[in-house]
Amino acid sequence: MTAKRSLLLLLSLLAIAGLAGAAGVPAAQGMPVPDTPPSPAAMERAITGIPGLPLLDQREPGLSQPSEYGVAFISAADAPASGARYQQGIATGADWNRWPLYWYNVETSPGEFNWNYADVWLGDRLATNLADDVIAADLAHGFRTEVILMGTPGFYASGGQVNTAPPQVGHRPAGWRDPSKSVLTPQSPATTLPTGLYTPVFGDGTDRPGLEKTINENNKWAQFVFRAVERYSPAGITHWEIWNEQDYTFFWSGTATEYARLLKVAYLAAKHADPDAQVIFGGLANLERLNFLADVLAVLAGDSMAPDHDWFFDILATHSYSNSWESWFHVWRANRTLGNYGLEKEIWVNESGSPAWDDYPGPTWDPSSGFRSTMEEGAAYVIQSALYARFAGADVIFHFQLYDDCGNDPGGTDFPPNSGEWCNDHDYCAGDAFGLFRNPADGPCYRQHPTPDTARPVFDAYRVLSEHLRGLEPLWRERPDGGSTAWPQEWMAFYRPSARERVLGLWTRDGAAETAIVAATGTSALLIDQAGTTATLEPVNGTYTLQLGPATNQNTYAGPYNNFAIGGPPLILIETDTLPPEVTASVPSVTGASIPVSWPGEDTGSGIAHYDVWVSVDGGPLTLWLDDTPETGASYAGDPGHTYGFAATGRDQAGNQHGPPTEPQTVAVVGSTSIFLPLVTHGDG
Repeated sequence: MTAKRSLLLLLSLLAIAGLAGAAGVPAAQGMPVPDTPPSPAAMERAITGIPGLPLLDQREPGLSQPSEYGVAFISAADAPASGARYQQGIATGADWNRWPLYWYNVETSPGEFNWNYADVWLGDRLATNLADDVIAADLAHGFRTEVILMGTPGFYASGGQVNTAPPQVGHRPAGWRDPSKSVLTPQSPATTLPTGLYTPVFGDGTDRPGLEKTINENNKWAQFVFRAVERYSPAGITHWEIWNEQDYTFFWSGTATEYARLLKVAYLAAKHADPDAQVIFGGLANLERLNFLADVLAVLAGDSMAPDHDWFFDILATHSYSNSWESWFHVWRANRTLGNYGLEKEIWVNESGSPAWDDYPGPTWDPSSGFRSTMEEGAAYVIQSALYARFAGADVIFHFQLYDDCGNDPGGTDFPPNSGEWCNDHDYCAGDAFGLFRNPADGPCYRQHPTPDTARPVFDAYRVLSEHLRGLEPLWRERPDGGSTAWPQEWMAFYRPSARERVLGLWTRDGAAETAIVAATGTSALLIDQAGTTATLEPVNGTYTLQLGPATNQNTYAGPYNNFAIGGPPLILIETDTLPPEVTASVPSVTGASIPVSWPGEDTGSGIAHYDVWVSVDGGPLTLWLDDTPETGASYAGDPGHTYGFAATGRDQAGNQHGPPTEPQTVAVVGSTSIFLPLVTHGDG
């Protein structure tokens, strides 16, 4: 195996890291699975919380703020969360919960749909299809739910090796401990193309939707998607992700062409059940089949139905782990690929994170542990990754995940904190500490942390996102030069229209401390560090001077332009924009009758919205020439022998603007026009 392939393999382990059930058991995601459906009383406790703990003590259902942040596995269909766990989810400030609904757990025999493991056990209310237990609890606790539909039942599988455990979202592939073995075989039947996928979606023998049509009973995938959406959309589920990491063979052994069909069928079936359903192109792992999105779009480009049906998806999801900058790259690359087909879609990063090595259950004895970080580095990653992704155009960002649960290990895995000696005699001696919270002492795995059920620094960093980094529009990005390497600092500025604020994120990109000198746009600023500590600053001579700590994480391949996969501790500077743009008009001193006028402007606080341009003729008063123009240059028609003066002002997005100019900023003289006639000579006679 080449070094590059080994690197790819190791990274892939993180991309699907998280919750895991016992091998061969298609359930749990690392959380306990009840053998029998919970009683109504048990479900009531799960939904309303533990005794003495108010359910909605931190927020009400139906948030008015933008729904921009999520956390995976706050709860899941396979293991409904307790009230206490929901309270920890609420404490994060997250808007979304994300979990998979496995087809093979629902359709347990051909044509028999068993929703028991998902439904609310509330007597005859079940008949009204109000909700499943997790969906009801998610909504009751103020969360929106994004459901992943995936997992072909064995009796519909078109291939795969019988008795091979189906892959779980967050479950590490079998054989990962021996890099010399391929983790991509044997394939589970759950990863294969379902039979009947290429039969028509509708009962009339076509794929063309219609209000009175029914779903073709021979298209098994269409039937499952339709039934799931029909059952749960009345409960408020609007977002349905079609598979997970289908560009990674561990989860989807089919081709890009086959996924294009899977997506199309799901889209048509979901919209037939609920026209308002939002269909998500399954989250890309960005590890193995790197051109998968482009390949799928190339297939859809040849489908005559695609233009009329939004290319069969509403949102594109992608994943990013351990390297902050890659969150920008994956979103930027996805946007560029969509743009090649003239498409504009929402983009979600619905898995991201960096597991800790320096906290149980991580390998605390191994500071160079691949693709891991310290707890403080992981906190820096949370903020940097989100800002990179937001600047590239991401709309919603998820952290993976609320608790460690079972990391990448089988359900029930447990071991004491150790310094590596446990590895000599046991199969499991370390796991992945992805969680915003450490597992409780009675958790499904990793039960022996000395301070169980407590938050890590990544929790504080996530709270910085959910409290302070909402409603942002990308403004500008800068890498000031100097210091230990070229471009040692990363600056990313955003504008928040609702508060007329500039929000600036700053950190180092290299292993030396840096001093950042930032031009102020107001009279004071709020400074926030990754722990959520705040301070109010006042500018000195129009600038803020900030000290940025060095980057330290080199556990992950950083790329050709970065030495460190995670930058130094980030700072957030928030200030109201009160300064108008600086704009200066410019023309050549001597020009022809068509005068080229330009008015370059600069506004680092909120960005220039439009310009006003004035003209003066032969020293006369300035009069408005162009009003509210977004352009930065135009031609003015002058007359020979006359003088023209110009001035311009700009209004920024916050509404700041200098008053009308009193004198020109630049003056041009239009040269006189001379007519030369030929000399005519008359001869004698």
